[in-house]
Amino acid sequence: MSVEAFVISGLVKEGSPKKAFQAAVNNEDFTVYEEEWEWIVRQAERGKTINRRRFQDAFPEFEWVTVNERVVDLLDELKNESGYMQLVAAIEQVGDDLSPENFTEKADFLREVIADVLRVHSPASDVLLTGDVKGYLRRMKDKMVIRESGETLGIPTGIKTLDNYWGGLQGGRVYLGLGRPGDAKSFTIAKFLVSGFLDGRRGGMFSPEMNEDEHRARVGTLVSADPRVQEELGLKKAFRNRAIMDGIGYNYKTYKRMQEWMEEQDGEMALFTQKHRMQKMTPGYIESKIDALGLDFIIVDPIYKLRPSAKSRFGFSGQEKLAQITDELCDIAEMHDIPLIMTNQAHRQMGNRGDAPTKDNSFNSDAPVQEADYVFGVKHVKDERKLIIRCTKSRWSDEFRVDVKFIPNIGLFDDVSFNEKNFYNGHEDGSEERVKDAISDLEKDMGYERV
Repeated sequence: MSVEAFVISGLVKEGSPKKAFQAAVNNEDFTVYEEEWEWIVRQAERGKTINRRRFQDAFPEFEWVTVNERVVDLLDELKNESGYMQLVAAIEQVGDDLSPENFTEKADFLREVIADVLRVHSPASDVLLTGDVKGYLRRMKDKMVIRESGETLGIPTGIKTLDNYWGGLQGGRVYLGLGRPGDAKSFTIAKFLVSGFLDGRRGGMFSPEMNEDEHRARVGTLVSADPRVQEELGLKKAFRNRAIMDGIGYNYKTYKRMQEWMEEQDGEMALFTQKHRMQKMTPGYIESKIDALGLDFIIVDPIYKLRPSAKSRFGFSGQEKLAQITDELCDIAEMHDIPLIMTNQAHRQMGNRGDAPTKDNSFNSDAPVQEADYVFGVKHVKDERKLIIRCTKSRWSDEFRVDVKFIPNIGLFDDVSFNEKNFYNGHEDGSEERVKDAISDLEKDMGYERV
């Protein structure tokens, strides 16, 4: 059976075409089930429910298939199959009536097809900004559908203000977290890992500091604290972090049921720890795991515990070492087009000790701050049961602060400062409606029309 059927069934099960849009899938990738794909997109555009019952009412002859693979893996397979079929069809078309009289025309046609295939499938690409307007408009329309349906463009962090300002964790972007020891820096990015898992993503946590049992305890607490998980499993409260770590004070059968539920989900969390302190991880090791496991995003906590992949004749100073590690990790994120979350310690000479670290507080080197797209500091105010998250570098928005009601032992992350900011509102060039009208007029000129 074609992978198209599995993709359609998987997207209906997900209830959203978001992951397909993120993978740049469009109707050209469907040769058998193009109408079914267009139905899913129309439902999302109209804000209507996408589920199996509604889908089978619309397509009673569709042979439903059980999807055991992750949707993102199926989408990769679909894109590869589409590119392969496109190239095969072009080669057959060229070979049918190839002659000495038309070989240059055929070669030119084949070159265009090859360029299209390489643009989609190669790790690097060249883009003519004044060309492929239809493809660009299609991607912009996909973004609008995602945002208008109330979803985050990227992988959700689980903290509303961060998702609003960042648009979730997005491919190729680098996020740097700073904090002093004991200020919940690692717990915060564990929240990112769990939120990605619950969104059906495969995240890699590279943690040279903590062992497996410590991470499993945090993950168990954070997963069980999620309202959707509590509702689905009938949990009244989260499992206490210390109870799991100490092996007492929780219901083992209920915990076992949650672990079995986690094992059945589409998302995955891969943990990589360090067995021996002297044999440190390298960025090259991290990249090998991305390829081997197909990771959708990676977390490196902390980066100063790594060592550079490349060796120097003269050795590395502390600053040079951190700069080299940062450069290698950022190259990996860009090449694989996945989000990278990395952490570094904040130095002791912080300006305001009662607040979260800023972009000026990176210990031992400014290189991570210079390379990152976003820099955020965390500060745990234990007496007030509060976590302060301050973003002091953002390439695409203002600085901002998040106040979170925070109790790590029960996995509580309640964003009490959330105030949705629409960056397209209040702009001097026009209102939100004016922007939408302009895009709609352009779509009509190109032959598109929103439903």
